Amino acid sequence: MNQQPLTLEIGKKLSPAEAKAFTDEIKHRMYALWNKKVFGGDFMRDLEAGRLPFETIKLFWRNWYSYPVEVNNFHLIIYQRHQGIFARHRDLLAPYVGKISDELVNPSIPGHIHVLIKQGETFGVSADEMINCQVYAECRALTEFARGLVYEGSMIEWWARSLNEEMFGHWSKRWREALLNKYKIQDADLHYFQVHEEADLHEHLDGLMAHGQVARMIFERLLQDGNTWYRPGWGPEYCCLTNAEYVALFHDGIYQHARELNQLE
Repeated sequence: MNQQPLTLEIGKKLSPAEAKAFTDEIKHRMYALWNKKVFGGDFMRDLEAGRLPFETIKLFWRNWYSYPVEVNNFHLIIYQRHQGIFARHRDLLAPYVGKISDELVNPSIPGHIHVLIKQGETFGVSADEMINCQVYAECRALTEFARGLVYEGSMIEWWARSLNEEMFGHWSKRWREALLNKYKIQDADLHYFQVHEEADLHEHLDGLMAHGQVARMIFERLLQDGNTWYRPGWGPEYCCLTNAEYVALFHDGIYQHARELNQLE
């Protein structure tokens, strides 16, 4: 049975309990979509079973590189563009600045980009291959959806999309476990996945809030403020779930191109 779309009256201020309930329901739907289309898709199924050829993992990583690099840049732009909510709610400033700094300096400057490159090199993908990759259209779509929300979307549209950040922690955990158990890669060589599992899901580095929790905190505050204007057809549920759909499209695109390259039987 199809679920009824979540409705949100623009400008209506929700109580903390109402904001929590609204966010819980969006996240419930987001989890279901990730479980069905990302974790239940062919790519992750074969990865977790140890059946995905290593050449396909390398193909994924060449195409993956530009997404986290660009998203980190988007967070810096959002810091400037959404300064109003951080000025109005000073308690949100430290968690968000902590998130940005975490991306840029942990475990050392230049931060997560460094572990992204090192992870690719561990897989046998050179930095030049990652940087110069002509990303498949199915994979580029995830980045371009986020870019569109940065430059054209409202606050609630961006932060609804950002609720997906928690899921990348679960995604990293499942990658790490598959590579450890099925591909026999040492845990010391899986630092990218360790860093993102920790950062997206848990308090870390002596008090930095989990990135997924930062996104939720800001999203709920927008609901409480009534700061909920969105473009027709771009409601928060749509923005959240469409981002998940693009993650699935990324995986499915790699799987299809790997088949075309005769990497898969």
